[in-house]
Amino acid sequence: MKTLSLITLLFFSAISCKGQEPKKIAQKTDTLTHKAKSMYYIPTVNSNFETFDFQKDKEKYTKTGLAYYDEKSNGYTGASYKLEEKTENGTTIRDYGLLDNGMIINPYEFVYYDNSPFMIQKTFYPNGNIQEKGVKKVGGNIYKGVWYYYDKTGKLINTIDNDKLFGFSWEQIEKFMKENDIPMLLGNVYHGHNSIRRWTPLLYPQSSEKDSTQKSGRNLWSITYKGEGWNQYFEVVLDGDTGKILKRTKYWVSEEGEDVPEPIIEDFSK
Repeated sequence: MKTLSLITLLFFSAISCKGQEPKKIAQKTDTLTHKAKSMYYIPTVNSNFETFDFQKDKEKYTKTGLAYYDEKSNGYTGASYKLEEKTENGTTIRDYGLLDNGMIINPYEFVYYDNSPFMIQKTFYPNGNIQEKGVKKVGGNIYKGVWYYYDKTGKLINTIDNDKLFGFSWEQIEKFMKENDIPMLLGNVYHGHNSIRRWTPLLYPQSSEKDSTQKSGRNLWSITYKGEGWNQYFEVVLDGDTGKILKRTKYWVSEEGEDVPEPIIEDFSK
């Protein structure tokens, strides 16, 4: 009986000691944070027609530089203007160019949120009518959900559901990052080398941004995140349809930082 009591005591002592083992603490910085238990904010857009009002709050805009390169005159002309407004949840940035003849060019609007890895992006025609709008990842090329596209008169001519283009979804990427202790970047902050990107054989969406999609022979996810020290980074590449890990790499950036075109790469996937 004494022997049984001793075994029982040792068993529960072992469980107690194991329960007191320190939990692994995720690395955090001022700008990198994990997704909270409650879902961080993911903004949405609808198909409603919108306009960019150039005259509204015109006095609040700041002149930021020259607006347009004229190939005929081999020089820049006009001026660009920017309005940045702080809101309770983030920042709205509006920008447009004004040529010497008074024509408006390149109007757009970005809406950032402090508690979201996504922003709302809107591009407008020179006449002020909406051209395209949707939700986009900050620090990456990910277009999320439905994007809306319009002609110059404001007629909706196309929609693209970006979430249906990849079999391995954004929500599964979230889960992968959480399980592998990869931090999620929130808000309009400096990203450095941190990014989440998608690669595809398709050109999507049919955006005015010509570099909106990295091209590859298959659907891929690419996640780059900071390692130990100021110049160490990791990248993991996943199959865009199955989520299978295809490659893991570790690389360093030299003291010249972002000016280095080709960082040193080490493949440790084997």
